[in-house]
Amino acid sequence: MYDLDGLAEAYDLDLPAVIARLKERTPTPALVGLQFPDGLRHYGPAIAAHVERETGVPTVISGEPSFGACDLALDLARIGVDCLVHFGHSPMPSMGRIKEFVILFAPVRSRAPVEAIVTEAAGQIPGARIGILTTAQHAHKVPDMARALEAAGKVPVVGFGDNRVFNPGQLLGCNFTAARTIQPDVDAFLYVGTGDFHPIAAAWGTDTPVWVADPQTGEVRHVDHRVDALMKERFTNIARAMDARRFAVLVGTRVGQERYKLARGLKKLIERHGREATVVALDYFSPDALASFRHLDAWVNTGCPRITTDDYARYDRPMLTPQELEIVLGVRSADDYVFDEFKGTKPRPHADPAVGATVIEEEDGVRRGV
Repeated sequence: MYDLDGLAEAYDLDLPAVIARLKERTPTPALVGLQFPDGLRHYGPAIAAHVERETGVPTVISGEPSFGACDLALDLARIGVDCLVHFGHSPMPSMGRIKEFVILFAPVRSRAPVEAIVTEAAGQIPGARIGILTTAQHAHKVPDMARALEAAGKVPVVGFGDNRVFNPGQLLGCNFTAARTIQPDVDAFLYVGTGDFHPIAAAWGTDTPVWVADPQTGEVRHVDHRVDALMKERFTNIARAMDARRFAVLVGTRVGQERYKLARGLKKLIERHGREATVVALDYFSPDALASFRHLDAWVNTGCPRITTDDYARYDRPMLTPQELEIVLGVRSADDYVFDEFKGTKPRPHADPAVGATVIEEEDGVRRGV
């Protein structure tokens, strides 16, 4: 009735492992929730049918957007879901145990080969020591990336992020600690993946050249021009907010995106500078959700940083990061612009991933090679 062939061609999804993990749960789940990122949700009915057929347990698919492991469909607990299978994102250790229900993370790994595109990129990147960066979909191929760089005469270096990040070399949209950890030890970064947001965050946050090798399109590119364009956009937005008197400080209520203490601190900061502020909590950020607050002059986003950098043009008011608000208020110099980042609470220990590369790990605050 449903076709999974298209999914199997592009991604490795180990459904038998998902089924086995569900079957071994004691007690047996009464209702299984399935959560997918947007690009995979159209395969949801096929996967749901397969899970029900193999386990005999009813399923329900979350129809809400899913932007990462920080964005779990906890609302499904209200209809009786006692086990959630979250597809396509790696776990976020810093969140700890979720009380609402058991969560099983099901990786969806890209089948796209990486060796040829990494070899092509190595021929364009100056310098000898190359830091490898990627996303959850390609993290299982970090060893292949490292071997391709070595074969091209480069020294691959892989960093470990903090405990918000699960895989070696992995970037999140809100966290680039895997890059910052090894910044002093590399001449450039190579990001293997699609899109520009992750490599732009690394370039912005480390002030180190970043190249992109896209295994889907076969394109190799530098992100300098995108960083410059985004910087212009951000400072235009800051300039629009300079005369703002009334602010809404926005708090995301999704489990891994909530920064209420930061929002309260920003409200106090705004008021100390003689302006007005109100804290507004939202689950899903959109122009419609903020329509009732258009009488305010500007919004400060403490939720996912991508809302500010990717979607700001959708809003009819300036949308600021916390650091940009500090520039507006004169607390931070414009020359000291920094990218908004969600940080974990501590460095995360990892086993040697056997990547065949120089591995740099933060341990007890000391950078060391393994």
